[in-house]
Amino acid sequence: MELYVHIPFCVRKCNYCDFLSMPADHTVRERYVQALKNELSFYADSIADRDRKLQTIYFGGGTPSVLSPGQLEELLSIVYKLYDVDKDAEITIEINPATIDYDGLHKIKEAGFNRLSIGLQSANDEELKLLGRIHTYEQFLDTYHNARKAGFANINIDCMSSLPGQRLDTYIDSLHKIVNLQPEHISSYSLILEEGTPFYQRFHDHPEKYFDEDLDRQMYHETKRILKENGYERYEISNYAKNGFESRHNSGYWTRIPYLGVGLGASSFLFGKRTKNMDDMEHYLSYWTEQKKNMSGLGNQMAYCSFPMPDETLWCGEKTARDMERYCEIEAVTAEDAMAEYFFLGLRMSKGVSIREFEKKFGISVYERYGQELELCQKEKLLTVDPFADRIALTDFGMDVSNWVFEKFI
Repeated sequence: MELYVHIPFCVRKCNYCDFLSMPADHTVRERYVQALKNELSFYADSIADRDRKLQTIYFGGGTPSVLSPGQLEELLSIVYKLYDVDKDAEITIEINPATIDYDGLHKIKEAGFNRLSIGLQSANDEELKLLGRIHTYEQFLDTYHNARKAGFANINIDCMSSLPGQRLDTYIDSLHKIVNLQPEHISSYSLILEEGTPFYQRFHDHPEKYFDEDLDRQMYHETKRILKENGYERYEISNYAKNGFESRHNSGYWTRIPYLGVGLGASSFLFGKRTKNMDDMEHYLSYWTEQKKNMSGLGNQMAYCSFPMPDETLWCGEKTARDMERYCEIEAVTAEDAMAEYFFLGLRMSKGVSIREFEKKFGISVYERYGQELELCQKEKLLTVDPFADRIALTDFGMDVSNWVFEKFI
């Protein structure tokens, strides 16, 4: 099982970002940390009762490193206190350059974080300024070298392509600068205009000013070539890693491993149901402050909606579905939805989907369920079906047009 902790704070919202994130003052951050501790406590017993060990923990945002090292240590400490954490758990925190110094990195390493994901996005200062990033490339380098000095031996770097005005040579230069640092993992993805962002308002009606499809394809293929030549294997559509350093947490999402999400707007997938927390900050803070008053110690409450009851409520100790809806949306996942998710999420990964595992999970052959779709995709050379290797996987061409392939299985 996996745990995701959402930290929605940032110094300043980037021009392309549509994530649930916002600046916040010291008081709000303090209240939020306390609310997170209450929420983690509330869920603890139901996880323990089902003998589920945490294999990965991921602090994402926003920018989690906006919290102080002491606050981050406090949150991770309560996770260890309340949950059964595997001794070899992967524990990741996202950080942005210029938000944490060497002392802070050393403290969070000592606290138990063992993997960093650093949001660089570009090694070109003009491109960083366009994106609305708060740091320069030199500040990123300081953060990266401080992380190594602090003992982090598993680091991801994020890199973006297809930025407005970006040239092929500046993108390739960013890639070379990144691989020369030899991080263990690189996430490379194209910019997408998301509604409600400054970039959307600026470029949506003038796509010619920001997007060149031929250039986007060139950048995509150069990414694959350069990273492969430098020892990075592509294990998922947008993710590359040295051998043994694939993100275990993200791989869990793509293979539908159960996960608990805590924090503002966080999603969970447990016991065959999905929930999504409220995304109003004051509502979240007020609810979990009030919830503290109703908790006796850390126990006695079944913290997760898991059992359909005859009166169509969901049992959560003494809480009914109507009460749960005060802070989260609840959705039962149908067998049909589960099959589709398992299939198209599995196809995101280079190794693809196990034919036998699909039948074991759902009691139906993948050929019986998706026979026509598989036949069509094979004819169009979008995927391969190898019953001897027990695998259905996208071809290189299928990876290139993956979103189009996935639509066939939804």
